[in-house]
Amino acid sequence: MGIIIHKEDNMIMGDMGFKGGPNKEDIIDIGYSIVPSYQGKGYATEMDKAMVGWGLSRLNVKKVIATCDTDNFASKRVLKKIGFHKTNTTEDKLYWSY
Repeated sequence: MGIIIHKEDNMIMGDMGFKGGPNKEDIIDIGYSIVPSYQGKGYATEMDKAMVGWGLSRLNVKKVIATCDTDNFASKRVLKKIGFHKTNTTEDKLYWSY
């Protein structure tokens, strides 16, 4: 995981990374968060797209997955926008695959 700094403001605006390395099926799990004052400006979309591309460029990664809360409408929008597909739903979680 790493923090994301907004260059103009020199402020932390979020974090993003992979939850460990690829598992034995060559799947990597992405996670991120954006500080509320920076949400809705396309930063999560830009970061997710770049991280997915980077992850899939690794020789030992075949798939990227993500999880979000069922009521996290912003994450659902971002994940759909960059090409993730919902694979499972529980009472409180949505599971995604790219």
